[in-house]
Amino acid sequence: MIHEIEDIEQERDRLWNTPTPEGVPPVLCVFDVRTSCLVDEFSLRVRSVLDPALQLAVTQSFEGEDLPVGGIPDWFVAVSGGGPGPVPDFAARGVERYAAAIGQGTWDLQEWLYQFDPDSEFRGWAWWDLTRSGDRQARIWVDTWGESFFACDELRWLAYVSGAEEVSGPTLVRSADWIAAGRS
Repeated sequence: MIHEIEDIEQERDRLWNTPTPEGVPPVLCVFDVRTSCLVDEFSLRVRSVLDPALQLAVTQSFEGEDLPVGGIPDWFVAVSGGGPGPVPDFAARGVERYAAAIGQGTWDLQEWLYQFDPDSEFRGWAWWDLTRSGDRQARIWVDTWGESFFACDELRWLAYVSGAEEVSGPTLVRSADWIAAGRS
């Protein structure tokens, strides 16, 4: 799925502003996440990485050169092999959990960022919301244009290194489920 710039700008807005039910697609996909920290902390980590990645998608040319990483949190740069610096314990544990769940190693930072190239068809999802299911339980909601099977390992990577202990899904659900979830 190619992501239009306007759609990416709306996606970025949904990171920080709860979307309204009026614009919700008929179905969404969910990832259920059990976190090692409080959901608010997990949510902030996820959003603090996605925001600059989506900003790059609307401002940068993805012409084969390294993308600037100045806006990406230092801990994410370090855990993704993009620079020196300490890897926090939560992120290091996330690498182990990702490898155990997916069977792959660390994502390269530039490879991860290139998933957000608006002209690429790699990223099969758009951010919709994150809701709390409990103190250490969250649900990540994404728009997949009705597809139940789509590329999403970059999202799983982000979830695990942001403090997820377990990530299940994706599961296709009716948008009414998101409306009933008590959006956060």
